[in-house]
Amino acid sequence: MAPSERAKQARRAAEGGSVDTQVSLALWHLQGEEGLQQDDVKAAAWFRKAADLGYDAAQFGLANCFFRGTGVAQNFAQAAEWGRKAADQGIAHAQHLVGKLYALGEVGVKKDLPLGKKYLELSAAQGNEDAAALLKELRKCVACGQLDVHHMICSRCHNRRYCDRTCQLRHWNSPTDPHSLHFVKRRESAGAGVSPSEPADFSADKN
Repeated sequence: MAPSERAKQARRAAEGGSVDTQVSLALWHLQGEEGLQQDDVKAAAWFRKAADLGYDAAQFGLANCFFRGTGVAQNFAQAAEWGRKAADQGIAHAQHLVGKLYALGEVGVKKDLPLGKKYLELSAAQGNEDAAALLKELRKCVACGQLDVHHMICSRCHNRRYCDRTCQLRHWNSPTDPHSLHFVKRRESAGAGVSPSEPADFSADKN
């Protein structure tokens, strides 16, 4: 199948620097439309050309490619970097993607719950239901699963929530809890002993 006349015109415009047509070509290559062969690598390449020029839709398209490993090697750090550029320009889907990456701490992305929540809230405010659903999950106590209760949040990492001190201690005393193990290991590396029954300080958090 030969490229359509529309695709030919778009390619000429894209090669001349038109970001709109660069994104169009990327999408057509993703779907194999307008007589173009389905080609994830070419799609990612066209997204990058427009993304490098600061086009928000292309930045999100490239971020999504890195997130899914479409046409490029999967790389969550790159997905967060490009997604954040689009998110900061108001793209709701990019805000959801970035919020998820930071809130969950995907491989290569340092977990930052407050930052993740910030982007998820921005996305949810624009009507993104997936972002709203994830925000609801993040409001649960990690020990008992209760939702929308008064939470305690770890003042050192800001990444763990508990509904009260009892839940916090129950979770902390678990020998397999990665949160307590993290602090035990950090204290030991600093030459200070720590008991699993000595949790990190917690501060109130109602968000």
